[in-house]
Amino acid sequence: MSEKSTTQPDRKAIKNLASGTKQVLKEPILKKLQEGSTLSTTQLETLLIDLVVEDNFGSHITYEDKASYRSRTGTRTRGVSRGAYNRTLTQARRNVTRCLYTMLLLAYLGLFESTVFRPFEEVAGRIGDYRRIRDILAGKTELTKEDLESVGVTERTIMSILEELSSSLVLKSELSRKKPNDE
Repeated sequence: MSEKSTTQPDRKAIKNLASGTKQVLKEPILKKLQEGSTLSTTQLETLLIDLVVEDNFGSHITYEDKASYRSRTGTRTRGVSRGAYNRTLTQARRNVTRCLYTMLLLAYLGLFESTVFRPFEEVAGRIGDYRRIRDILAGKTELTKEDLESVGVTERTIMSILEELSSSLVLKSELSRKKPNDE
């Protein structure tokens, strides 16, 4: 019995990590990206808990334990049944796999070389910059007005670009955009 307690991660540490995952889901850029993705909020939360908890503790955490940390839709309480957690995790993994296959298909067809994908590359770069800025600022004990303004400007810029990218015209060539819409 004592051997199990020394090899199993602290439940409080897991709960804090799962709670941090829930906080990440409230970030405006992440919410906007999730809205345009193939993952529901519940699927994303489940996938994050599954991956982050395992990666951070390096040992297997039971699905029952992971399920106890996931939010219930429409309530403030935590925890769902192991079956509900597993079903949602399966759906999330399937959606991610389909997305990756779509990306591979586009790469196979050489479509990533098309100019239509450049805005996505640019926003991906800006998101990377934003994450680096946030990582640097997370190490500071006190943020200056300039720090907060820098993050705010970057966040608003990314949100604006994401709004533009949600247009149905984004995946049309420049020539197609100029022609009268026959649809």
